[in-house]
Amino acid sequence: MTARFVRLRIAGFKSFADPVSVDILPGLTGIVGPNGCGKSNVVEALRWVMGETNARSLRGGEMDDLIFAGTTTRAARNMADVTLTLEGAAEVAPAPFQGQDELQVCRRAERGAGSGYRINGRTTRGRDVQTLFADLASGARSSAMVSQGRVSALVNARPEERRTILEEAAGITGLHGRRHEAELKLRATEANLARAEDLRLQLEARLGDLREQAEQAGRYRELSQGLREAETALLALLHARAHKGVAESQAALEHARTELKATEELAESAVIADFEISQTLPGLREVLDTRRTALERFKVRAETIADELASAESALAVARTRLTECEGVQQAALARREDAARMLTQLEAERTQMAERLAALPALRDSLHTQRTTLAADMADLAARVEQATTTLREAQLQTTQARTVLEAATATHARLAARHGELAAEIAALEADMPTGAAITDLDTRITAARAAATAALAAREDATRAHSDAVLQAGLARNAATESARVHAQATQDTGAIRTRLDALERDVTGLAARVEQARAALVPEAERARLAQVLHDADAALATIRTELATAEETRAQATQAEIQANARLKEARATRLAAEDALRAASAARTRAANEVETLATGMETLRAQAVPDSALQALTARRTAAEEALETARADMESAESALMAATRADEAHAAQLAQARAHLSGLEAEADGLARALHSDTEQATPGGVTLAESLHVPTGLETALAVVLSDGLEAAVKGPAPREWHDLPPAPHAPFPAAGISPLSTLMDAPPALSRALAAAGLLPEGMDGVSLQAALAPGQCLVTREGALWRWDGYVQAPNLPGRAALRLKQLGRLRELRAELEQVRAAIPALEEAARAATATRQQAASRLDTARETRVSAENALQAARTEEAELSRQHATIAAQIHTLSVRHETALAAQTEAESALERARAHEAALPDAAGLAQAQQDAQQHAARAVAGESRLRTARQQAEAAVERARQALHATQGSHNEAETRLHAMQPELARLETDRDALGAELATRQAHLASLPAPALAQEAATQAAGLATAAEQALRQAREAVETTTTRLEQARATRAALEQKMRETGTQLETRRARMADLTVALEHAAAEEEQARTHLAALPDIAALENALAALRAQAQDMQARKEEQREALSQLQAEEAALRQRFEASAQDMTQWTARVEAAGLEAEAAQARLANAQAEHDRAAPLPVAVGARRDAIATELEQHASQHDAAARALQAAQDRLAELQQARGTAQETLAAAREALLRAEGRREQAQVLLAQLVAESEPPPGVVPTDLSVGAETSLRRKVSRLERQREELGPVNLRAEIEAQDASGKIDTILHERDELQSAISRLRGMIGQLNREGRERLMAVFSRIDQHFQALFARMFNGGRAHLGMVGSDDPLQAGLEIYAQPPGKKLATLSLLSGGEQALTALSLIFAVFRCNPAPVCVLDEVDAPLDDANVGRFCALLGDMVAEAGTRFLVVTHHQLTMAHMDRLYGVTMQERGVSRVLSVDLERATEMVDSEPAR
Repeated sequence: MTARFVRLRIAGFKSFADPVSVDILPGLTGIVGPNGCGKSNVVEALRWVMGETNARSLRGGEMDDLIFAGTTTRAARNMADVTLTLEGAAEVAPAPFQGQDELQVCRRAERGAGSGYRINGRTTRGRDVQTLFADLASGARSSAMVSQGRVSALVNARPEERRTILEEAAGITGLHGRRHEAELKLRATEANLARAEDLRLQLEARLGDLREQAEQAGRYRELSQGLREAETALLALLHARAHKGVAESQAALEHARTELKATEELAESAVIADFEISQTLPGLREVLDTRRTALERFKVRAETIADELASAESALAVARTRLTECEGVQQAALARREDAARMLTQLEAERTQMAERLAALPALRDSLHTQRTTLAADMADLAARVEQATTTLREAQLQTTQARTVLEAATATHARLAARHGELAAEIAALEADMPTGAAITDLDTRITAARAAATAALAAREDATRAHSDAVLQAGLARNAATESARVHAQATQDTGAIRTRLDALERDVTGLAARVEQARAALVPEAERARLAQVLHDADAALATIRTELATAEETRAQATQAEIQANARLKEARATRLAAEDALRAASAARTRAANEVETLATGMETLRAQAVPDSALQALTARRTAAEEALETARADMESAESALMAATRADEAHAAQLAQARAHLSGLEAEADGLARALHSDTEQATPGGVTLAESLHVPTGLETALAVVLSDGLEAAVKGPAPREWHDLPPAPHAPFPAAGISPLSTLMDAPPALSRALAAAGLLPEGMDGVSLQAALAPGQCLVTREGALWRWDGYVQAPNLPGRAALRLKQLGRLRELRAELEQVRAAIPALEEAARAATATRQQAASRLDTARETRVSAENALQAARTEEAELSRQHATIAAQIHTLSVRHETALAAQTEAESALERARAHEAALPDAAGLAQAQQDAQQHAARAVAGESRLRTARQQAEAAVERARQALHATQGSHNEAETRLHAMQPELARLETDRDALGAELATRQAHLASLPAPALAQEAATQAAGLATAAEQALRQAREAVETTTTRLEQARATRAALEQKMRETGTQLETRRARMADLTVALEHAAAEEEQARTHLAALPDIAALENALAALRAQAQDMQARKEEQREALSQLQAEEAALRQRFEASAQDMTQWTARVEAAGLEAEAAQARLANAQAEHDRAAPLPVAVGARRDAIATELEQHASQHDAAARALQAAQDRLAELQQARGTAQETLAAAREALLRAEGRREQAQVLLAQLVAESEPPPGVVPTDLSVGAETSLRRKVSRLERQREELGPVNLRAEIEAQDASGKIDTILHERDELQSAISRLRGMIGQLNREGRERLMAVFSRIDQHFQALFARMFNGGRAHLGMVGSDDPLQAGLEIYAQPPGKKLATLSLLSGGEQALTALSLIFAVFRCNPAPVCVLDEVDAPLDDANVGRFCALLGDMVAEAGTRFLVVTHHQLTMAHMDRLYGVTMQERGVSRVLSVDLERATEMVDSEPAR
């Protein structure tokens, strides 16, 4: 960084009526002061001098609002002056000041006359000043000027607005100004180009009609030439297509004959194959019927054996299920017996352990009682010591805090006054040395007069040279245009004469050729009689074809009906044969099924009667179930009672512990409140005895609302220590109320309305008004009545006699009021706590009794549950045995009943099936009648097919005859129409060509005469050369005159600026000396008084006791008390656990005896149950062994029958496949036969059409050859109908277009060329202007490219710095920058993405206020690290930050100073920020409306404080 901002001088700007200087020194400079004193005006003055043009952004309506407007005691100023001094600016200074190391940039505004800029006393453009600071990464609106609200504006800005931060960092903000200048020049050049274009358009408007006529003449010639070419191409195409049609028709005829022969052979082969396959079908159908009968017979046998196998497997499954159930019952009985024995052993071991533990518990309980008694006595003694230490510490802390507050205020006051005293002395000496003299001003006046005379003479000379240059340039342009026009007109006339001669020769040739073609077209017309004969032939052929098509449609419908009848007869015959075979098989199967069903019904009925005799009665089972249900209900009731008792015991225990804890907490809270109240009472008693011995003071008797203590203390002051009643040295007398004047503003409340006070205070409180929040008392003080005063809640005071007191000053009266209020609150709270303790003690005793009753109920519930469990076990054992027997027999009966019902249903179904089969067999149709109907249908179908074939042949012949007649008629009509069209088109063309020939002959004679009359071009060119020389000489003289004017004007401005600066400096220096000498005297007296107060405060603080020792002693006592309390709680918990353990052991010991008796009975019952289960298992095993072999035997028989069934099924499938294949083959052959017949008919029709097309092509070729010969040398490539149609349309279109042109002026083209030459000069000048525009656009493009390159180069660096600074400011997290909105960096926006620690990634607008401020500051400092600015202004940016973030913010400022050397001006109210500053400037407003600046160098102040003890 080369340039440095070193000093800011302000005079007459806003509230700075007197000149002040602010040194911008290295490091951190703080600007502090109360609200409204003018701190931000310092920042706005810096922005104003750097080029800010918007008064509203400087908190003004217009520029005159920035000039000091005056106060009640000072007159307004007419001029505001702000000067900024830069050092090391040699490399960045603008053009006139390059190389100068120091620059003084001054901006001065005069009321009603605007403002101007000066650099080192020389007038400068505002744009140059803005560009200067922009190149330094500064400026009025740069990111380095962080004014009030700038952080929030950066947060709320759109991404495109944030891009300016990157532009400043890249140093391209100056490029915008240069690009704007280039764009202004570009717009001016484009305006010149538009004026030249207007002149050209005026000339071209004259040529409009001539150009239209010239275009019409050229169009006429083009149409005539195109028409000739199109007619030639059409004739060649017609001849080529005729020859091609003859060749293609002959080839098509030969191909049709070959296809017909092949089709006839294919049809013959299809008929033979159809006959052969039809002979094999009867044998295949007979084999299939035989094998189907055998297959159905074996299917019936397979179904019978399957039923037998299912019955055997069902019986085996029942036996296996019963065996599995018996095995499970036996295993369960054995498991219950083993579990009961194991449980009995465990109960005996538990009883032994419980007896040993019960014997040891009494000794442990006695030991714990002894320890608790000793610990209680120690805790009582320690509590008294803690209370005494707490009281002592609080008294010492209160006295120390008051003494330190007084000392800090005195020290700060003394240091501030001493620093200001030294600064004033140095300023007075510097001002006396810097005062200008009158001789220097006189010398400057002489230089200004001489410079003004020289400038006037130079301006007159420049005006004369300008006029001469304009005249010379005009004459040169006119001569050059005349020479160019003469040469162009002569050349154009020669060219036009040759063109007309060429066109005349071409027209002669066109007239001769067109006359010959007209005669040929007349010879090609066809007579009307021949065309009528051909139309009648076509009509007769169409009528014959329509008759044949009607007959063919009828034959096709008859053939289709016969074929459908044949198919239906075949289907009915096949269906009747298959139905008869199926009916016979069904009859045999139904008879066998009926026999089997009757045998099975009889067997199942016998088995069911046997099982019903062995069944268990339902009444016995229901009685056992009721007994078991009652036992379960009794057990559930016992369990619910026990759970209720356990819950009640736990709740009672928790309630007992909670009440004990509440009682202990209340007692501890009572001790703390008593100690705090005692300490405050002692402190207040000692102060009261010193202030007002023998009486109750006003402070003790008042009840002040919260928040009004400071205000009341400021108003009453020493009156708070006076007595209210009774004689005393200071006391309040009761006086009658006095009338009081109203307060000067609405919203002010008298203190008498805000609190209850003794009558003696009615006058004092009624005259004191409390200001609402935000209202300032300075402006209201002058309007107060005698005796009135205004006060705020913070303690600020404005009295009617002019006395003013600042807010938040330390005072014993306010502190005493707060202490008295706190003492009253403590005493009220003590009464509440003492009243609540007896109730807590009673609740604790009641909770203990409730817990003991709950334990007794739990023991009773446990005994009831054990009895219910034993009764339930016995009921379940009896019910299980009887249920097993009942379920086994019931399952067997149910199985047999289901099978019996199934057998009955099967028997009924078999009988019904037998009856249906017999009825179906009797209703079958006669097979012989169906066979005869099938043969008749086949013969009728053959006759219909033969008739259809004959009619198709006749239709093909009729269609051929119609096609031949149509082609002959079309060919004749087309030839006639074509000849007639050509004749009608060529006759008008011939007449027009003859007219054009005569017109061109006359025009040729006229052109030759015009060419002979034109002057020679050499004379005009010589005159243009002479005029250009005169213009060059005039331009050189004008350039010299302009240089002289610029030189003299510069000298005059420099002299004027120097004189004005000296006068201003003399006035300002004199004013500053007077002000500083007066302030020096006042500071000397104040400094002596501040030193005495500081020494007195230090002596008082040293006499106070040591707070740290008292705090350590109290902390040690409290630690001992906490340790004893913890030991007490541990002993109480251990004693409770022992009591609970003893009660539980005794209950478990008594319950275990009953459990042993029950488990002994369970062992015996389980043994008997296991023996019964073994007997049932043996019976089930025997039944299973009987049923196991039956499924195997039936399965072997089923497998043998299945094998035979598969063999018959495969034989049946083979026969069916063979028959189906033969039928499919027959269908395919029949279809192929029909296709071959259709193909044969189509081939015959194709042959007839080919013969007709060949004859037609030969006729067309003969007609075309007879009418015309083919054009020589023209061979068309496209011979399609579309090409012919296109050419015919083209000929018609060209003829129509030529006729539409009407009369044509063949001289129009020559006249238009003559006129167009007059604008060549203007076009040349336009090219020069366009070249200048291109250069300007190239310059703008170069600036844009440079800006993009520098912007993208700096973006990544800023992003890296931003990420690092964000993590540092937030102590973690991550963030990055992104270019959004456009691919062009100069148009894209800057988006900020941040993720504070513990949150998700989001844009800047979604963060909290403090997070947004830290993120914005991180971005600003990232820009500094990338492109450091010489100075940075931070206006209250730390307002939304807490102390921790302010610390990190200040540390970062220090690092920036060390890294980049940036000088920071920090406007702040935060004390922590002030502590980090290297120096402070205090802005005050001791005189209303006038700001002053005081400075303190904190480093020097620290050194002075450190050196005082050494002296």
